[in-house]
Amino acid sequence: NGDENGDENGDENGDDDDDDGSSQLPVGYGRASDGATTDGKTADRLPGAAPAYAEVGYDADDAAKSNGHGFSGNVEDKSSIQGLLAAAEVAYAERSRQRVEDRAEFNRRQGRRLAREDDLQQLRRDAKSILAAVISKNFNCRDNLKNRLGEWEKALRVCVYFPEVHFTSRDLIERICQGCPKGEKLSDILAFAMTACDSLVAVSAQAVQDATQESIDAESAFRCRLEAQAKFATRALQDAERLEAQFHTKGRIAVEIGQQLEQAEAKRRQCENAAILIRRWWMIENLSEQEEQSGCRILVDDEISGIIPPSSCLLDPLFTSPDTSLEATRTLRALRGIAKMAKGGADSEHLRFERTSKLIQRLSDALENRLLSSFESTYKNGGQYDFSNTFRRPKKLDWMLLREVAEALYYFDNGRNLHKQYVQLVVTKQFPDLFQRDVYEKPDLDIEETRDHLSTLFTRVYQVCSNEFSLIGHVFSSKTKRGQIQDVPVQVARSLLQRIINDPICGVQSRIDELLESIDGKDAFDAGSKKLDTFVVIHEKAAGLFQLLREAAEKNLIRRRTSSQQSSSDSRNSISGLIQFLTSQENALTNGHRRGYLNLELRHLHHECCCALEEAGVKLSYVTETSTRRGFFAEFVAPVMNLDTESSAVDGANVYDFLLNTLLKPTGWRKPLVHATDSLARARLMFGSGADAGNDRDSTARAITAIYSQVCIFLGKSLLAPCLDFLQDSLKEYPPDSIPQLPFDQKQLHMSLGVDRQFWSCLERIYSSCKAFDDELWGKGRGSSRVLDFLEETGSATSLTVAKERRLRFFRHVEERGEASVLRALDTISSHVRWILVKGGESMFANGDKRPASAEGPYALPEGSSLSSPISPAAKSLADALHFHFNTIKNGLPNASSLASFWTALSMRIYDILCARLLQHYYVSKIGGVILARDVECVRSACMLAGREHAHWDTLMEILTLYMTGPESIRSILDGGAAATAGTDTSGRVGSGSGSGGLFARAGRDQCLVFLSRRLDYISRTPAGRERSKWATELLDRLGVKDPTEGGRAVNIAAYSAAERSGII
Repeated sequence: NGDENGDENGDENGDDDDDDGSSQLPVGYGRASDGATTDGKTADRLPGAAPAYAEVGYDADDAAKSNGHGFSGNVEDKSSIQGLLAAAEVAYAERSRQRVEDRAEFNRRQGRRLAREDDLQQLRRDAKSILAAVISKNFNCRDNLKNRLGEWEKALRVCVYFPEVHFTSRDLIERICQGCPKGEKLSDILAFAMTACDSLVAVSAQAVQDATQESIDAESAFRCRLEAQAKFATRALQDAERLEAQFHTKGRIAVEIGQQLEQAEAKRRQCENAAILIRRWWMIENLSEQEEQSGCRILVDDEISGIIPPSSCLLDPLFTSPDTSLEATRTLRALRGIAKMAKGGADSEHLRFERTSKLIQRLSDALENRLLSSFESTYKNGGQYDFSNTFRRPKKLDWMLLREVAEALYYFDNGRNLHKQYVQLVVTKQFPDLFQRDVYEKPDLDIEETRDHLSTLFTRVYQVCSNEFSLIGHVFSSKTKRGQIQDVPVQVARSLLQRIINDPICGVQSRIDELLESIDGKDAFDAGSKKLDTFVVIHEKAAGLFQLLREAAEKNLIRRRTSSQQSSSDSRNSISGLIQFLTSQENALTNGHRRGYLNLELRHLHHECCCALEEAGVKLSYVTETSTRRGFFAEFVAPVMNLDTESSAVDGANVYDFLLNTLLKPTGWRKPLVHATDSLARARLMFGSGADAGNDRDSTARAITAIYSQVCIFLGKSLLAPCLDFLQDSLKEYPPDSIPQLPFDQKQLHMSLGVDRQFWSCLERIYSSCKAFDDELWGKGRGSSRVLDFLEETGSATSLTVAKERRLRFFRHVEERGEASVLRALDTISSHVRWILVKGGESMFANGDKRPASAEGPYALPEGSSLSSPISPAAKSLADALHFHFNTIKNGLPNASSLASFWTALSMRIYDILCARLLQHYYVSKIGGVILARDVECVRSACMLAGREHAHWDTLMEILTLYMTGPESIRSILDGGAAATAGTDTSGRVGSGSGSGGLFARAGRDQCLVFLSRRLDYISRTPAGRERSKWATELLDRLGVKDPTEGGRAVNIAAYSAAERSGII
């Protein structure tokens, strides 16, 4: 149908058949002009505008020129591509023949589209005028109805096709209805409007149908193009794989051919070299034979050195010309190898080989000497070390010539003679003061001059080595046989460093040893301090020197040139070996100094500490002899020193002034700490700290531990322990034999308790010195000079454990001595308290009215006695003394817990003294009970200045009410007013008696009864003797208890102690 319709309707649509046969193609493959429009865009989106491959960037010619991957194809490839495109066209024709319309329908659809587009363009141009006419014109009866409806229809089309005019169809209906004349029917106008709308809807439906069909055609064309492109890409991929396979097959064959050609070329060169070498051998053999036959020795040295002109030389110009030195050395090396391989054979052959070998050796020696002389003269000429270019100019070292000579000399025993000569040239030219001296006088330098001297020496060594490393890297490295010559620069640098550092006569090590030996001839003390400073300076400067040498070796020794990764790896390995050598040299230098340093440091520290005590006016005596410990460091162990009490004025009352003004003076005991801090700082510089210590961390930790242990022993056993022993011996435990004059005045209060206030000041100084020692040397987080931080940085668990144990032993030793001194002070105070209460309270002057005391004690006052003195002089004096000494004791004890423990113990001892005297020797009357209560309250207030265990005083105050109460009220006090019930517990402890609210419950039954038995009226005198009073007997019967003192039974005073009452014991 397509062909028939195309032929019949071709003239009507203006599409004549062309010569290219486009009319014979199916719909979708027509000429591009078939889909042309006025705006130039429709042809791009219409099917049939161009062939399928045209829309994706291909045409027939382009497709024939390329295979899709950018490679130009041959004639066979072009024919295959054209066949592929033809097949794609046929496939597309077969697919689309069943989907598209015939030719006439396509032409009609195109005509409708063109007519519709022309109408729309005309309507767009006239849209404004049409709307303006409808809006402004007044419809009246004079207007023709047909004209009015025609204008209205055009306005309707404008509103439908162009919504942007903002004029709706509703507005049009209202407009036409408003202008309807009376004679006309509205129904006819509305019927016309409906007809116009139906026509417009039909036109829109036809446009939508045409657009749908065009979309279907476009989709079919696109799918055909996709299928054609997929087939094209598949074919191109197959061609590429085929080409790759051919490349691999033929390339492998080409590589094998190339390798065989290279092997053949190598064999050819080898044969040529062998032929040349044989000719050289024959020439030398001929010369040796002529020399033997003529008996005239060839002057090999003169010819090679240039003394004999070249025209008169018998030798080959290869050996006599300086320009061919490298080739000559290679030839001679090969000839020497041939001579070594000659074995056995006839005698004549053996003699011929031997004669030739001797001449070759003479040639080799002469040529090597000429090259060595050339190297030496060039190096001695000197010049600037400039390796930025290879140009030769004046005042610049000719390093290119040196490199050529070094490369030639490499073929003589791998250049060993050159290396030795180069090292000798460097040390003699660059270090004339070290290696060109006949007599060297040992310097007499102080520490600053020593530092400057070493700084100058080490700086010179670094500068020379840095420059020579660059020269070595450029001269002794070669491109030939890189696998063998890569290590040559490192070997030369190592030989140079070993000569500079370890030369037994002129090396740096020998200079340092001479410097240290020059110090030993001085005074012992000055030599020790100066030698320690010299050790530190040497170590500091040597560490800096070796660090700079390592950096210079990494930076300058290897030439920076493009090389393979394997070559770079070999270079790094060689540099690593040289750096390890420098590290070993540094360790050998520093380890020897460290051994001597540690022994000297320990001796010097001990000497400084002893001098600090002797400067304070103390003479020391040996307790143990000096000894050394075997080990890596052979550590010095300082002797234990002790104070010489016979030569020191420390007896009597002067002991406190002596201690406070000498040993315990801050400026005195801080000197050993200052010296110890200086020793630790020097040890840090000598051994390093943390990561700087390297593999020698254990040695570093042992050195620090040795210094710290020595300081602990000296401060503990030689300083603080004797001070505490002096304090303990200065206390007199027994009070004076005289009766105290009570009450005490202000002067008597100082020694009222038997312990001088300066005793506590000494304890305070000792505590401060221990705290300062721990803060200065051990304190954590106070800087790297502290022992704990230093040992933690080294990571040595063993040394840290030893140091902690030494610190713990030091404080335990001091604490034990301190506790013994404090206990001696407590005993002394207790004895003086008994002296005040007993001797003072019971003396004839105790009552203040010079009346002799009663045999029943100071509190057995008769009825009617005066109460003018509320507190006895003994109690008041004791309370004043306790108040007076409290602040001093508080300052002397290290912390609040120690003060509380001491004051609690003192309070219990005072309680025990008072109760023991009361229960054994005193009787208390009613008036005496009032005075006793006041005395106890006064002493109790002083005893409660510190501590927490004071319940025994409260119980005693309640018990004292038994002395101030009449017999009729005692029962209610004891049992709390309740009927007494006999108890089964006779232990007498608190709470064991009958009753729940009285003294029996709070203080104990037996205790209360024993205290009650000390009432003055508890016993009455009768002609038969002393008997219990009647009221006492009745009271015991009512209570149902027995008298614990009946029959003169002894009272266990220990059961009434404060410790027993408080539950401590």
